Amino acid sequence: MIRIPQVEVSVVCTSEQVAAEVRDRRPDSLALFGDLGEGQREQLVLDAWSIGFRALHNAHTAAQEAKLKDVGEALVSDVDRQLRAHVDQQQEMMASVLRTFFDPKDGQVTQRLAAFVEDQGVLARLLDRYLGPGNSVLAEALARQVGETSPLFKKLSLTESDGLVKVLEGQLRVVMNHGHAELVRALDPLAEDGAVARFLRSLREELKGADEDRAKQLSAALAALNANDENSLLSRLVRETHRARQEVLSAVNPDAPDSPMSILKASLTKLLQEQGATQGALARQQEERQARFEKEVREALARIETRRAQEQKSTRGGLVFEDAVVSFLQDATRAAACVLDVTGATAGIGRCKKGDAVLRFTDESAFAGACVVFEAKRDATYTVQKALDELDAARKNREAVAGVFVMARSHASETFPRFMRYGSNVLVSWDEQDPATDAYLQAAVLLGMALVTRSRTTGDTGDITALRDVETRIEAELTRLEKVEKYGDAIRKNVDGISDEVRKARKALDVLLRKAQDTLQALKVELHDEGAERGSPIGLPNGAFRAPVLPLPGVAVASLASLND
Repeated sequence: MIRIPQVEVSVVCTSEQVAAEVRDRRPDSLALFGDLGEGQREQLVLDAWSIGFRALHNAHTAAQEAKLKDVGEALVSDVDRQLRAHVDQQQEMMASVLRTFFDPKDGQVTQRLAAFVEDQGVLARLLDRYLGPGNSVLAEALARQVGETSPLFKKLSLTESDGLVKVLEGQLRVVMNHGHAELVRALDPLAEDGAVARFLRSLREELKGADEDRAKQLSAALAALNANDENSLLSRLVRETHRARQEVLSAVNPDAPDSPMSILKASLTKLLQEQGATQGALARQQEERQARFEKEVREALARIETRRAQEQKSTRGGLVFEDAVVSFLQDATRAAACVLDVTGATAGIGRCKKGDAVLRFTDESAFAGACVVFEAKRDATYTVQKALDELDAARKNREAVAGVFVMARSHASETFPRFMRYGSNVLVSWDEQDPATDAYLQAAVLLGMALVTRSRTTGDTGDITALRDVETRIEAELTRLEKVEKYGDAIRKNVDGISDEVRKARKALDVLLRKAQDTLQALKVELHDEGAERGSPIGLPNGAFRAPVLPLPGVAVASLASLND
């Protein structure tokens, strides 16, 4: 049976119009339209379409606005939350960056200051670069100013073409050539303004005027050549020649006030005096700057040495040494599957603060959860036994498998080992100012990490559970033996109790022994007696490296020999 819907609608929509057809079979609609005429029906449909369309459009618009408002509020809330999170993240990032730069323990500013003022730091290199006796900037500047290739040296050189001697020689040559040229021109009969040419012209004119009388001509010639007559042509020629010679000699005389050589001498003297004064002033300024710089450097080095000496004597030095050890450990274990925790200021399980740093293996390692404790000391009162007792307490306080005791070499006694292993404890001497001792501390870190494998196995869960049960049973039997000791104090009153406890202990120990043997065979674990190992430390004497070091070349021999002395 097919059920026909009461209302059917078909719509055709184009870009120009919307055609809608409605088929309504409901009785109330049929009754309403049945009572109306054709025109009224069309008007009713038109009004229903217009009113209904406008009402639905307004409702749709209101719904869109309400939805848009909700979306805006949600967007504002989301943006506000994101901005707050971003501000918090930026504040955390800024705090982290500031800690990275200004943290007194491992901040980059502290490291850079240390790298700047240490013995091989930037300050020492700059001093050697600018003030060193070799190819420093000061030596090069002095070489440029007063050295063999300096302008002053070239000016005073006897062979340089632009030197003072060559310049004087050229100027003298020019002056002499000029005077010689004047003398030659004065004696040249072909030169119109020369003395000889003027003499010949005058003689020729006088000879022309005396053509009438040969005697008069001869007399005029003799009169012109009369050296005793001051007005004769020959006397005038001699006077002019002497005057020209005097002018030449005066021109080349440097003592004459107005001579070219005097002017040249005065200019050169003034130039050399100004150059000498300038060089002297520059030299004095350089000496003053050098003196101030050396004074500042000496004061800075004195302050550094004073601070270092104070730190060596005060407790602050121990904290500085501890920070240096922690920084070394962070660099040495940066890429390993472990995490370094600085625990010097926090209490452990024993409510004490022994154990300056703990190196704990992460889940990526087969020994996850195992840890090595590090203790750093700058105290001359620590002996080997005191250091081992300190490590035992630190291991127990931090639940560590192995321990490494780092002693400052500046405070270590002659008997304190440079590098030695005592069971699960490692003793090492280290100098934070001497890079040659870094190898010892690096080896101690690796040995401490390797000692973790002696108490941590990679067996399955069942084997580990059985091994833990063995530990529990051992502790119970130890407690039982304590009871036996108590019973022994009153042996006459508790003979029966002692016999019963001994029987129970023997039976439990037999079960424990079999279970332990099965567990150890399954895990393939070797037994270690740390007490025996502590009694037989593994290591070499402090000077044992001298013989292998001697065949090494140069600087390596000196550094390693001093390291092992």
